[in-house]
Amino acid sequence: MAGFFRRLRPRDLFASWAAYWLLLSLQLLPAVSAIWRATHSPNKGSVTASVGDWALSLSVNVAGQTIWSGSRHMLALALLVAGPPLLLWLLWVAMRPKHVEARQTA
Repeated sequence: MAGFFRRLRPRDLFASWAAYWLLLSLQLLPAVSAIWRATHSPNKGSVTASVGDWALSLSVNVAGQTIWSGSRHMLALALLVAGPPLLLWLLWVAMRPKHVEARQTA
């Protein structure tokens, strides 16, 4: 495992972050789809977002019926977005080879 991190370049690290966030954003597809339906429906649709008690909540209604609803605690959301990339970066920094300049004394 340590060999993997020693060979990992900064560009590879950034690419892994981008891939993680892309896969994470796929979880938003059901909410985005519901919002699209609500805003383009011939019936009256509404989208409600709120923040309270450290939770972010979203509710999508069409014609009085809830078609999508969800909430996430702000700490859980922050850890989900930043946690794995930060841990990967910390491992990468810890496993990097130490470059020590050999200084010759005269």
